[in-house]
Amino acid sequence: MTNGHQNGHHAVEVLVRTPEQVNEDILGWPKKLGGRYWMAVVVFGLLAAVGVVGFVMRAVDGFDDYTNWAYLAAGFGFVMTFSMSAPLVAVVPRLARGHWGRPITRIAELWAVVGLLLLVVLIPLLLAMPETEGRNTFWFVNKYREGWPPGAPHVWLALLMVFLVINGLAMLWVSAIPDFAASRDRGRGGLHRRLAIGWHGTKRQWNVHRATLGVLGGLYFAFMIFAHTMVSYDFAQSLVPGMRDSIFPAWYALAGLQSALAVVMVTSFLVRTLGGFKDYIGMNQFWSMAKMMLALSLLWAYFWWSGFIVLWYGKTETEQNLVQLFWFGPARPLFIANLVLNFLAPLLLLMWNPIRKSVFGPSVVGLVILVGTLLDRIRIFVAAHSVGDPTGHELDHVPAFLMPNVADVLMVAGVVGAAIFLYLLALRIVPVINIWEAKEGLLYVTSRPYRKVSLKVIAKPD
Repeated sequence: MTNGHQNGHHAVEVLVRTPEQVNEDILGWPKKLGGRYWMAVVVFGLLAAVGVVGFVMRAVDGFDDYTNWAYLAAGFGFVMTFSMSAPLVAVVPRLARGHWGRPITRIAELWAVVGLLLLVVLIPLLLAMPETEGRNTFWFVNKYREGWPPGAPHVWLALLMVFLVINGLAMLWVSAIPDFAASRDRGRGGLHRRLAIGWHGTKRQWNVHRATLGVLGGLYFAFMIFAHTMVSYDFAQSLVPGMRDSIFPAWYALAGLQSALAVVMVTSFLVRTLGGFKDYIGMNQFWSMAKMMLALSLLWAYFWWSGFIVLWYGKTETEQNLVQLFWFGPARPLFIANLVLNFLAPLLLLMWNPIRKSVFGPSVVGLVILVGTLLDRIRIFVAAHSVGDPTGHELDHVPAFLMPNVADVLMVAGVVGAAIFLYLLALRIVPVINIWEAKEGLLYVTSRPYRKVSLKVIAKPD
């Protein structure tokens, strides 16, 4: 429960719980959901199955023509954009010792499990990807006209994604070890006992735990930025002759941070309202995320404009064709929607205190941004695949935009549904709220009266 200390017109809420009550609230959560949880599992499981049907329909034509897989690449890019960036929402406040992030760190970390799905979806995309010879690419071509290093881009992109997924899963597991031990101590054996690996909460174990989380977090940030860069190069920029935009990968990765924060907002809202965690996830979490989202939305616009203005100002034939291909030609409706949903709407909504300092307002903004990011990934990947011939150094025409058929729609819906399906299944194993961070937070927070108001007092350890 929460204690509200009311003096005058101001109130401060401070969570009052014993460690045992925290265990009971969080570890007993799946039972409280009942049929709603399993209904969601069935719905998104069926959606994932529909995606498999779409893939089979498309795979009948084989993998020789990479343009057939444009929408699967867009679905892959969208899911990777928000899911593999989401763990950073846990890493950043933890490294900065931001107490507001304690209730949402696990919500963010759990999205790392979607990496398993991405590794599967990556296989057909790599099979369809054209070779490096004759096209602009990040990878070198040696004197024998072969990709360099050997196996590039297919092998090295696959290895990069594998390392990123392993890093994310390792970070999730290390973070959850004390929680697995708490579950084990409550009589739950089996998998949780093995995952706890003999955790007893000694000082040495805590020191190793914190150091490991710090190292894994730093490595994950590096892998994530590099992975976004390579995906944006290999599945988009390198498929368009004459496309040499050095700002595009940075903007692409920044869009990942924006959509990651958006998905954590939406997920936190659902966990708070449907999961009954209003006492743990409060207005402070959404307010803090909203301020970060406002800054990221402004950065999104700045980086996009920095890359766009170079092409627009150049006025060569290739640069004019690139502007038409990605922004003002057949993809214009998608670009306008993307600009509104990822920049104008967040800016105009979050600039107002009543919306920014609320629970519902930032959650709606997060959902809007996710829709905008999906449309943006369709714009980027489908436009790039529409060219049809990635060889050469000049784009001498603007191709028609590839319109989706039934198989394409099913695959995109299936990838998104499968991502949510995996997340729901992970909730059966890993607690959705970080138990040890919630307990630690109780030690640092209290409220004290000051004149006519109650102020929250937060200790600053170390």
